[in-house]
Amino acid sequence: MSDTPKKTLTITRKPNQKTLEAIQSPESSTVTMPELRAMSRTGKRIIRREELPNVQRPGQGKPKPTGKADTGKKKPARKPAPRKPVISPSELKARELNDRLNGFPVWRDFLPLAIGIDKDVFRLVNEEHFPGASKRVVRLTLAMHANHGRYLQAVVQGGARYHLDGSEEGDITAYQQQHAAEILAKRQQTK
Repeated sequence: MSDTPKKTLTITRKPNQKTLEAIQSPESSTVTMPELRAMSRTGKRIIRREELPNVQRPGQGKPKPTGKADTGKKKPARKPAPRKPVISPSELKARELNDRLNGFPVWRDFLPLAIGIDKDVFRLVNEEHFPGASKRVVRLTLAMHANHGRYLQAVVQGGARYHLDGSEEGDITAYQQQHAAEILAKRQQTK
């Protein structure tokens, strides 16, 4: 550390042209310091409300628009355009996967599906290199199919469960039939 004191820097504004003229003029003996400060401005322009055109002044009504003749009639309010429903990319991929699965008679006819059918669907997706089919897309497709009214009616009727290739795997239990019947009854009540 050095013991020498640091120099302080002071910045003073250069006087503008009017201030220089006031100081150099013969009348400068009559100019006092506060008047000199009032003469030197910061460069900001002061605009008064009266100087602005077409500005509403206190106590006045709204200014009349110029150029158009007032017909006295108001235009009716515009109705907003109906918004298109936003469909997520995963829903679009789920629809594509559903279209592909409609090639299987078990899927197309809404026969009860075997427990663990998601593994068969994942295997199909991997074999065919189905683009964009993620776990979310497969589950969304299965949920749409399993919540369909025709599928629930097939579960209520009972019988065997099927794989995509048409082979049977297990039967529908009484609890599963009852659960599907309750879902269908709730849907009928809301209609």
